[in-house]
Amino acid sequence: MGKIRSAWEIALEKTEGIHADKEKMQHKNDVEAVRRIAGSFLSADTVNTESLRKDLGAYASDAVREGLMMTIESNLSLPQSENEGDERLERLKTLLSIATSDNPQAMELMEELTQFLKQYPLHRKDLLEKMKAQYKPVLEEKAAKLSKQYGTEIHLNFENDKEFIEAARQNLERLEAQYQATLTNAKKQMAQIAGTV
Repeated sequence: MGKIRSAWEIALEKTEGIHADKEKMQHKNDVEAVRRIAGSFLSADTVNTESLRKDLGAYASDAVREGLMMTIESNLSLPQSENEGDERLERLKTLLSIATSDNPQAMELMEELTQFLKQYPLHRKDLLEKMKAQYKPVLEEKAAKLSKQYGTEIHLNFENDKEFIEAARQNLERLEAQYQATLTNAKKQMAQIAGTV
């Protein structure tokens, strides 16, 4: 005959894992709170690093590191125009400094990444200008044929030429993919340095 267990023993057995889940929930809540603090810091009108450090001081260091690194990773993206995001990048550097306790390797990587991201809009612009210069004779030839065909002077521009638009789209997508791959790799390296992988 099997041992009869009391309701108390069964209840204790079922609640054994709850303590660990409670800690995980608290950690998850702390990480989300850190992310909200970091998001507010990124979107604030003025930079107040003392207030940021004070607010983050209320949380465990592993939650702060994890939350800050998640915020940094989600906010590192390719800028679409020159000078876009310069201030955002500086604020992300501040967050990285806190997350990694000013780890020289992480800070150097962030500096390289900042320069890399600033080059992207310049490379996009340069690529478009070179494509326009190469395609200009083709566009002029098309305009001349149409002018001859219709007996009136026709002016074509790059923005309305389907062939140019398609070629530009393909080249810009290729450039973006190359930059995006490097950015993704840098994010992984940063997470490894911070120890959040």
